[in-house]
Amino acid sequence: MKVFVILALCLAAVYAGPDEDIWLQYNKRMPAAYYSLKEPIYREPVNGRIVGGVDADIENFPYQLSLRRLGSHSCGASIISSNWALSAAHCTHPLPDVSIMTLRAGTANRLEGGQIFAVAEIVNHPNYNPSNIELDVCVLRTVEPMNGYFMEPINLVPAETYYPGGTRAVLSGWGLTSVPGSLPVILQMVDIPVINHDECKAGWPAGWVTDDMLCASESGRDACNGDSGGPLVTGGRQIGIVSWGATNCLGNEPGVYARVAYPAIRNFITDVTGV
Repeated sequence: MKVFVILALCLAAVYAGPDEDIWLQYNKRMPAAYYSLKEPIYREPVNGRIVGGVDADIENFPYQLSLRRLGSHSCGASIISSNWALSAAHCTHPLPDVSIMTLRAGTANRLEGGQIFAVAEIVNHPNYNPSNIELDVCVLRTVEPMNGYFMEPINLVPAETYYPGGTRAVLSGWGLTSVPGSLPVILQMVDIPVINHDECKAGWPAGWVTDDMLCASESGRDACNGDSGGPLVTGGRQIGIVSWGATNCLGNEPGVYARVAYPAIRNFITDVTGV
């Protein structure tokens, strides 16, 4: 069961600066030893850093946020309205004191620029299960509206919308660009394909990938530690929230996202935020 492998990862602690180690505690990745008994899906490698991406301009990603704990990046997030952000529940479970949480918006630079917003409220999905990472979604309300330069909400996909395998989507975040490694200063983006749900399930032990999850990656291109909670977008709509995957971040095992269109997720977002 995943309860035995969803552990706070310390693999890269020696590579991160003393003010950058908070993110390690809030990213869900599976060490290879726990899934090596299952033959992974193999895909031809794609040349390309996220892993396999390139530097991103905030003008093209005005919805991107850095979710910060005690002033340091811990996870990604996205603007979904002037006062609400969307992220992963595993980034805010158990619920922290809102006084230590902030959101940086309006900049591609993880360390400076843009604007810092205080958080007034955090709501995790009431049925989020940390043992199997089901319903991995949270919303955060800011004290002040996020209406500055290069800050715009991303549209959310409607409930029960499905994207076939091969649909191209864009992932963005400040996660590791290699393993081992350190977090990039500049936002990264990468274009990756959605993976057919049955193919994704076959790439992980039985029961790990559930209907509230969506998969996207290809060999050499994947989310990694530090990207958790960040947005996966296609056609101007957010379809996924970075949830979990393999520690090597190579994309051979499918990268897994919370499926925004899953009714229990999409309805939760609307009920709490009105979006």
